[in-house]
Amino acid sequence: MYDAPMQMQKKVLMIAYFFPPVGGIAAAGSQRTLKFAKYLPHYSWQPIILTVRENSYESYLAFDATLLERVPANTKIIRSSVVRWLTKILELKNRGRVIATEQVDARALVQPDNHLRGTSWLQNLKDAITGFFEIPDGEIGWLLPGVAAGWRAVKHEAVDVIYATGKPWTAHLIGAVLKRLTGKPLVVDFRDPWMTNPFREPVFKLHNRIEAYLERKVVETANIVVTNTQSLKDEFTVRFPRQSASKFVVLLNGFDPEDGQIIKDRRADPGKFTITHTGFLYGKRDPRFFLEAIASLIETQRVDRQKIDVCLVGSVELPYDLIGHLREHRLDDIVRLVGHVPYQESLQYLANSDALLLLQPGTTTQVPSKLFEYIALDKPILAISPRDGATSRLVRENYLGAVAVAEDVAEIASAVEQLYRAWSQGPDARRTNGQAREKFDVKNVTAILSRKFDDLVRTGAVQQ
Repeated sequence: MYDAPMQMQKKVLMIAYFFPPVGGIAAAGSQRTLKFAKYLPHYSWQPIILTVRENSYESYLAFDATLLERVPANTKIIRSSVVRWLTKILELKNRGRVIATEQVDARALVQPDNHLRGTSWLQNLKDAITGFFEIPDGEIGWLLPGVAAGWRAVKHEAVDVIYATGKPWTAHLIGAVLKRLTGKPLVVDFRDPWMTNPFREPVFKLHNRIEAYLERKVVETANIVVTNTQSLKDEFTVRFPRQSASKFVVLLNGFDPEDGQIIKDRRADPGKFTITHTGFLYGKRDPRFFLEAIASLIETQRVDRQKIDVCLVGSVELPYDLIGHLREHRLDDIVRLVGHVPYQESLQYLANSDALLLLQPGTTTQVPSKLFEYIALDKPILAISPRDGATSRLVRENYLGAVAVAEDVAEIASAVEQLYRAWSQGPDARRTNGQAREKFDVKNVTAILSRKFDDLVRTGAVQQ
């Protein structure tokens, strides 16, 4: 267990739905809060964590007990419940979908010439109703318990500043309500875009209008709005022109230098060029084009089949059979599918590699937190992301490796070949930009956040 300094003067209530032991697909959100909480005490800020009870998390979320070992021993953690009263309604909705499907199948048998399009009006109505019960997200059942627990914490713990991180956006709503109730200054941290998120599922127009209103109220209520990329900050200043530009602050993710202190290169075959990806493969985070690029390089003999190894660490939920895809392209003896592993073990896989794969297609304003874990390990990075997006710019501007567009197999192949040739030339050709390590050290990022907290206390920021 990490021991933090004991002398504290100021307190911050950190509202974070994802917090250890949550790991797996929610590890990124969990880690950002954890790292801030770990190092804020070094700047005279004592974090009080408001999160949810472990039995209130969704069943698909994985726990990683090793993450709890990184929480400072004297950190107070308040875990409140989540009211899952929507569960029964959703069960009704799903039963309705099954019934509607059966009705469609039955009618198709007796009326084969009539093509039934779409879902029934009844199902559409149920989808609309249940959708409104999930505004702004499926964790809205945390709002009331979170506000109640947060209000008690502010009063009993003499909290100076409230900090909320999302998504889920319910955390921001809790923070906004608590500011109204207590008058304490509020900092909201957008780890992702809200309304403009490219991964956001389409919903009804009224649903969109309500969420847009909530997003605007959160931004207006907050004293400081933190974004984790410059692109997202620029977007907010354009979308909310009535807000002072000084309200918006960029705080990139960072890496914890202590995470890699016990990680050493322990690969079994250093004579192979190993590329590793860690994390959940789903939706747009699809390795298909990358794998086709690898197959092309081998087929054209630009890469020696006996000297390349690809390791994919993490859960897979793709709309096709990945194992079958590997067999089809004769890659099943080159690509290893490891599955989900604890965080520390995933770092070991990265350390055992020569290049690290980052899949961030389809979004220009987001930079995944794993990029900073990659930087910490001082390995060349292959970023597959929009050419003008925040991720590609960060990799290029800091000389961290190579970038390529997701759908361009030839460009991906060229980038892989570039890294492969550098590896073949020996250690001197593999060096990355060492200055990036200091720039993205999370201790330095946390120092900036603590100064923003200090400014709010010094200026006596009160309820707006």
